[in-house]
Amino acid sequence: MINPKQKLSVLALCIVSLLIFSGCATTSGTVDYRPNAVVETLSSAVALSVQTSDRGMSGQGYMVFRKPDQVHLVVLSPFGTTIMEVFALGKQITLIFPSKATAYTGSIDELPDGGGLQGWRMMRWVMDADPSNERHGNGTVERMGKLGFIEKVTYADGLITSKSAPNGDQVFYEKYEVIGGVPVAVKVEMRNIRDDRVRLTLNEPEVNTALEDAVFIPQLEGFTILPLSDLKGL
Repeated sequence: MINPKQKLSVLALCIVSLLIFSGCATTSGTVDYRPNAVVETLSSAVALSVQTSDRGMSGQGYMVFRKPDQVHLVVLSPFGTTIMEVFALGKQITLIFPSKATAYTGSIDELPDGGGLQGWRMMRWVMDADPSNERHGNGTVERMGKLGFIEKVTYADGLITSKSAPNGDQVFYEKYEVIGGVPVAVKVEMRNIRDDRVRLTLNEPEVNTALEDAVFIPQLEGFTILPLSDLKGL
């Protein structure tokens, strides 16, 4: 059984996040999707897998996402109880442990270096995976990304299959499915320069449905609130 500290590392490396497992990510055949169809909101059950230099772990849970950078991610125990929740909005992140009535909150930039926690800095970059304007575009291009740095992006039939950043971060998108005309990569693998890897698989995702604002707001009444720096040593 994975303990809460391990679950924290699982979530922190995920972002949510979107959507693998090894090698070169590809689309599975031609995907027929609507032109200019993009993911605005996403809700899904998820399976998570993390591999670092000193550990490997996996878990189940669910997530909701709203463009450009709102994420609520939940990790569940084998018995269906909530082990922890993560709320991310822009540069702010809150991690909640219900069993301890404790929450950690602060800027994503304040996350400790250990335990894969820096993976959360990749979140918005990973979620930025809109198809090319050229439906049948193929090959690799360099472009100025929305986060202000040059990224390399590889397309197959207009869909992103991988991206890389100057700092060595990489993300690979695989197994696109079309939901309501919108292409969604239901498997994704994220890697950093240390070759830490996070694999995220979506199960029966729902796309572009209305989401209440309350879904993205942590309820902290009765919780002890601590700074992110207290997570050092995980």
